[in-house]
Amino acid sequence: MITIKRMSDCTFAEVTKAWNRGFEGYFIPITMTEEMMLQRLANEGCVTSLSVVAFDGDEPIGLVVNGLRTIGGQKVAWNGGTGVATEYRRQGVGRQLMDATLALYREAGVEVATLEAMSQNSKAIALYEQKGYEVIDRLLFWQQSGSLPAQAFNAPNQSDYRVRSVLAQEVAALPFYAADAAWQNHWQSSRDGLALVVEDSNGQAVGYALYKPMLNEAGQVSAIVLRQCAAQPGHNDARTILNVALAHVYAPYELDCKRSTFNLRASERLLLEVLEAAGFGPSETEQVYMVKQMEVAEQVGQ
Repeated sequence: MITIKRMSDCTFAEVTKAWNRGFEGYFIPITMTEEMMLQRLANEGCVTSLSVVAFDGDEPIGLVVNGLRTIGGQKVAWNGGTGVATEYRRQGVGRQLMDATLALYREAGVEVATLEAMSQNSKAIALYEQKGYEVIDRLLFWQQSGSLPAQAFNAPNQSDYRVRSVLAQEVAALPFYAADAAWQNHWQSSRDGLALVVEDSNGQAVGYALYKPMLNEAGQVSAIVLRQCAAQPGHNDARTILNVALAHVYAPYELDCKRSTFNLRASERLLLEVLEAAGFGPSETEQVYMVKQMEVAEQVGQ
């Protein structure tokens, strides 16, 4: 018999086994040890009382990892991973896990529910749509390997702007900060990441970026991952502002490393144009970004 428990009522051994069984043979291998699982839950701000684990008898067979943040005065929940053991797929376990998740969302007063799913995972996307989620955007993983061309991100009037390194939470205070980004691109998820603000000649913030350099065992930069980059909406020099920010993010140009984006929204067309002009292009990975508006009626009397 299949039962669903809150993750907070499970051992880490059970949670880890549920994760590893749930993501066995997945599009991207993500096997965990107990220590890695504990670290992931802590680092990503997961809420165990809002997450669920499926059992067949005493055997953990799947889970949904969830988190909760207040964004713009609203309680926004995010799904940080849904997995079901191979032999239990297409038997309604995923549906039971999502039903239990949405029930906990209602109990917690969640107003907006979000998740990401691999674009090729059509069965999962169909299930989420049945539960009221809608695809509102595509999430892109663009990349460029090797050194950058000398003219990458160069613009004629870059001298009109300066870049200032800041704490990630300072970026979140900007009026045009993209609070509706996928959860892993929120400033709160920017652990060990870097942030910058682009200012005009008057010292006014007109752009920003969140990013993270990755180091190899020798302590050298082996990759640079962009999480967010934006210019002030409606600014008549937005392309140059993006070029200024990205020139700093992906510097130095001569560095031979992998430069990429993470969950970049496809609707950010100008940013994509700037990246494409610098030699970036799509990878094989793409996700969809899905949102469900939790109706007030759903939270009353249930």
